[in-house]
Amino acid sequence: MPEIKELAKVQRPVVSTWRRRYPDFPQPVTGDHAHPLFDAVAVADWLVTTGRASRREIDGELRLHALKQLGGQLPPRALIASLTSLIALRHHTDDELDDGRPGQLRRLRHLAADCDPTDELLRSEIDTLRVDWLPGIVDELIEAAYSPAGAFERIMEVRGRLGATELAADRLDPLLVDLIAKLAGAASYADLHGTVTICDPYAGCGDLLLAISALRDDQPMELTACCSDPYLARLTARRLAVRDLHEGSFTVRTTRGTILQAAHVIITQLPYLPGEERSVAETLDLMSELSADLRTGATAVVVAPADTIGALNPHSQAGRLRADLLKNATKAIIRLPGGLVPFRPGYEAAVWVLNAYYGTDLPGLILSADVSDQPLTEAIVDALATDIRTWREPGFDPDAHRRNYAVQLPIAALVTSPRTLSPRYLTMSDQPAFERVARSLELEGALQKARPGKALSAHLETRLTTPRPRTETLAQLTKGARDRANLLSLHNGTRLFRELVRHDPGRARSYPVIGSPEVCGDSPRGSRVVDRLEFEKRHPKARRTLPGDVVITTAPEPAALVDHDGYSVVEFPARVLRITQLGREHFTPRVLAVLLTRPGRAPKAIRPVQRLDELWLPLLPSDDLWRLDQMLADLDERRRLAVAELEALDELSRLAATGLTDGTLTLTDHGKT
Repeated sequence: MPEIKELAKVQRPVVSTWRRRYPDFPQPVTGDHAHPLFDAVAVADWLVTTGRASRREIDGELRLHALKQLGGQLPPRALIASLTSLIALRHHTDDELDDGRPGQLRRLRHLAADCDPTDELLRSEIDTLRVDWLPGIVDELIEAAYSPAGAFERIMEVRGRLGATELAADRLDPLLVDLIAKLAGAASYADLHGTVTICDPYAGCGDLLLAISALRDDQPMELTACCSDPYLARLTARRLAVRDLHEGSFTVRTTRGTILQAAHVIITQLPYLPGEERSVAETLDLMSELSADLRTGATAVVVAPADTIGALNPHSQAGRLRADLLKNATKAIIRLPGGLVPFRPGYEAAVWVLNAYYGTDLPGLILSADVSDQPLTEAIVDALATDIRTWREPGFDPDAHRRNYAVQLPIAALVTSPRTLSPRYLTMSDQPAFERVARSLELEGALQKARPGKALSAHLETRLTTPRPRTETLAQLTKGARDRANLLSLHNGTRLFRELVRHDPGRARSYPVIGSPEVCGDSPRGSRVVDRLEFEKRHPKARRTLPGDVVITTAPEPAALVDHDGYSVVEFPARVLRITQLGREHFTPRVLAVLLTRPGRAPKAIRPVQRLDELWLPLLPSDDLWRLDQMLADLDERRRLAVAELEALDELSRLAATGLTDGTLTLTDHGKT
């Protein structure tokens, strides 16, 4: 029954409901009451007959299910090699593999020798085949997929389910693959020059190369893949051999040689190494080798570890390598959200766009984008591709194009700074400014309708010019405390002894506790307290908050709140940000809290975007600062009144229902006696 659930793509209880509700649902053919077994073909027929699945989809899934069960007799890599070799053989012969006659495997070996006499694709794999049931299943897979290429891609799609997890470990999220394809611009190059040569020097199973090669029928291409593992090289060669490349051709090699020097488009994902074995300098050295082989006008899109754009000592080997890469070949860098390598959710990646020639003269600048705090969507992919593809192209006007996520950065400042290459800004919206103004007017109208006569003190309008405010990291804003030159001061919370914290908000002679539960909204403010005397005795050096301090936390998610009353105990891991005398020109408590409230991680990521001291905060102009503060104050007051009203409504409904139920209360109409 769990396998029926997978076959039908439903939840497990649905299968039990089908068995109970529909008399025509197939009955078990064997097994026992606890583990009944069903005829798979009968179940598939029932799903198709009742409109719960399509014949094409269900037949393919059924063959894969059978393959998964029978394939346990073979090692996963051998199973994948045998399957793909048989598919490639069927593609070359254009005839069924299983003819039902004796001596089938011997006949297939003769066919393989005729099709691949030099053993470049499949002959060795067919020669070592020892299971006679596999050709029949391959025929059924091809029929279900309508083509050898479709069956091959279906096998590659489920290679992890077939046990070959090491072949699926480096697969990228489809949206990231789409972004790489749009940044590479292979179709545009083919339109301009009539043909395009695409190369992947670390091709692996060929996933990226196949995705980028999806060009039109009238766009001939040459594909070149380099796979250092001979097994992967033969697998990729078979994968390309069953594809219809129209007028194109392909080459698969185990050594790179000079293949990059002939390529117009290079796409690749650098080989994965765990963090404890990975060296930023070695990774950047690999990228420098790629850039050195770029021909004039060629573009390389490289997926690399995110630490290649992180903070580096500019005088270290890695810092010097990165400086050379930025000066000589880098067009753009993108910091990505975590989780885009699904098999390795803790691995964080970045995209480097390398280009040996830019077409227009904007010397000393690169583009930098950071979308690590939000999920990668189709809209973000399109916006990033537009930002980067149009920049520095012939006819490009830097003042006429509004970039959604990318910013121009001076290379000279980047190569001399130890900071990260991807400056953090508040999330940019891809919604046009006039649409945001229209939406704000709708929201103001709704608020006015809810509370007539109470208008907001500030209104959003479009700005004629769009300069970004100057930004600084939190580490920079809190630096210089000894010289009193800092704008903010950061104080750690107190590691409270557990027995000190009590859930007794009405307790006299106590301090309120603010920790992660209060900051994230999981516990009401003031619901936890510590006794004053016990606290002072156990933590004599601990500090309490002052009115207007901002309490922040990054665990379990980034959040911030303003302690307007002050004199609270902040519990670690929460920390306190205090605005200094100098900082009051750029921040107010409410504004600072709202600027610090941002997503912590993308949905598929398992780590926060960055450390707290890496956060970049904008320094707003004085007029905008005070107007925003007044607006936030108005919204806070409205929020307080709304919460109080909701609490009163809930309590009144409970009182009325309880009183009428137990007979102690009744309802009367107002104005009547």
